[in-house]
Amino acid sequence: MIPTWAAVVGALSLALIALAAAVSAAAVVASALGVRAFLGATREAAEPVVRDLRQLVGTIRAEADGLAETSRDLRQRIVRAADATEGVVRDVATTVRTVSRGVSLLRPERPTQKRPAKRRKG
Repeated sequence: MIPTWAAVVGALSLALIALAAAVSAAAVVASALGVRAFLGATREAAEPVVRDLRQLVGTIRAEADGLAETSRDLRQRIVRAADATEGVVRDVATTVRTVSRGVSLLRPERPTQKRPAKRRKG
């Protein structure tokens, strides 16, 4: 048979273990609530920053779209100017050719003169 004092000590030990488990559970619950409160406060503090970042991203996107549109417009203008310049250059070349032919018709023909042969010394 188990002595009485052993049963009392066993019961007290079991009560102490149960109390320790309850305290540990309470600490875990308190920690979870604390983490939850911390995350809520962090979220509230971060919301204005997130809003500002979203607005900044929207502004950057709008600016990038504007730059792309401006680049497209400039590229089209350059292509049109190059096409127009090419046409003008052709017209000028044709005009210069026509004027050159006209001037050559007005010039009297020069007789071709033979140059005297160079004499060798020696």
